Amino acid sequence: MNGSSQHLSGRVLVVDDQKTNRMKMEFAVQNLGFAVESVAGGIECLDALREQSFDILLLDIVMPGMDGFEVLRTIKADPTLRDIPVIVISSLEEMEDSVRAIELGAEDFLTKPFNPVLLKARLGAGIERKRLRDKELEYLQQVDRLAAASGVIERKDFDPSRLDLSDIAKRDDQLGNLTRVFLGMASEVYRREQNLRNQISLLKGGFLLLLLGACWGLVPSLSRIIMVDGLHPLGAVFWTLWISAGMMLAVTVITGRYPGTSWPEIRRYLLLGLFGNALSQVFLLWAASEVSAMIISIILAAESFMVFIIAASFGFEAPSLKRFIGLCLGLACVVIIMVPGNATGVVGGWVWMLIALFVPFCYAIEDIIVAAIPDDECDSIALATGTIIAAALLMTPLTLLSGSFIPPAFAFAEYGWAFFLIAAISTFSTILLIYTIRTTGAVFASQAGYAMTAAGIFWSVLLLGESMSVWVWAALACLVSGLALVMPKQVEEAAEIKPGERIFET
Repeated sequence: MNGSSQHLSGRVLVVDDQKTNRMKMEFAVQNLGFAVESVAGGIECLDALREQSFDILLLDIVMPGMDGFEVLRTIKADPTLRDIPVIVISSLEEMEDSVRAIELGAEDFLTKPFNPVLLKARLGAGIERKRLRDKELEYLQQVDRLAAASGVIERKDFDPSRLDLSDIAKRDDQLGNLTRVFLGMASEVYRREQNLRNQISLLKGGFLLLLLGACWGLVPSLSRIIMVDGLHPLGAVFWTLWISAGMMLAVTVITGRYPGTSWPEIRRYLLLGLFGNALSQVFLLWAASEVSAMIISIILAAESFMVFIIAASFGFEAPSLKRFIGLCLGLACVVIIMVPGNATGVVGGWVWMLIALFVPFCYAIEDIIVAAIPDDECDSIALATGTIIAAALLMTPLTLLSGSFIPPAFAFAEYGWAFFLIAAISTFSTILLIYTIRTTGAVFASQAGYAMTAAGIFWSVLLLGESMSVWVWAALACLVSGLALVMPKQVEEAAEIKPGERIFET
């Protein structure tokens, strides 16, 4: 195959078994300003048409092997080639062959010897017809795409980015105008649909936080009740974790959702069990022996700020000034309650306050780990079961070796109700926390610390008779203000993208 690489007003493929004829035709076509390539037979012609793009074909009829008729019949039977115009080349003695070729689908014919002016006219007319046909096909394809997009709309999917009509919308004709109107209406419906979903997400997220906070907020008061009698925190945590593990095993058997047994999953259970259950409960019970339940409840609000810093640092959630201000207000409530020398006199020593701060820190680590788990590996019940069992196993040798084991007879006779209640709350809250994190994001889910604070204050007043000071009221005001500035992840992400802003991008 030989030819020119220059592309002028069209690309021409010459097919002739005679070398002299090919050279004459190439020279004539090049002089007329067209790019040209040539081949010596029918098979080579078909290969060239399938490998490259040509605007027109000059085809000799009489050739050895695969003649021009077979080539023409094959081209017109191939959907990818049939729109390429074919001009047959024949001598005056072969007029019947030219007629037959035209009946098979050839666009025109050219007699030998050919006139350069006639050759240019035939080539120009053939190429122009092809380009008009290409435009017509493109138009019809775009009409079909618009019709297909209407089918997507009928299925109640109004996302403009899924309609794939941005290139058609750039047309300056009636089809382009129709497409723009169509996309505009779809964008408006999509915007309203997203707003409704965002409102539902906010309500759902708020409900989950309130439910989680109301349940877990009871734990500081229960911890205070059992720790004022001098129980060892390791022994108490040992029993609450094993009771909780028993409950989760029952749930797992009933639902058939068992934890995984691969090493990555076991390692995940150990990390979550260590921070989310074992250490957090040890620090909570330890602090509860010296710090009031109300103060512990308020310190739990620091979880939100810790999660935000960790999540933003590792890129799990995008930094947001609005969230940062809201979370700072939450941190301010902790600072207010820990201000040294305040008039309430209920704040214990700084050492105990720092111990209490380890509780929200452990919760924050738990939130981040859960948020980082791939969706297809995060079954809430299976994960909660594996986590709690891992925590109980981790606590067993530590409890026995430290000599802090509480005999079952004493444990259940005096504190059985509290252990069972804490275990039940822990079981339910762990499942609910995992679901909330996967639904609303780690930062928003950490706002459960705010709900825990409010519920914890309520339970401490109801069960322990603790009083609320001016400092506590000020801390609560910071909590409410901070919570109002933090939205679930899906809502905030949707608010950052204006509906339809990517519709007309290529």
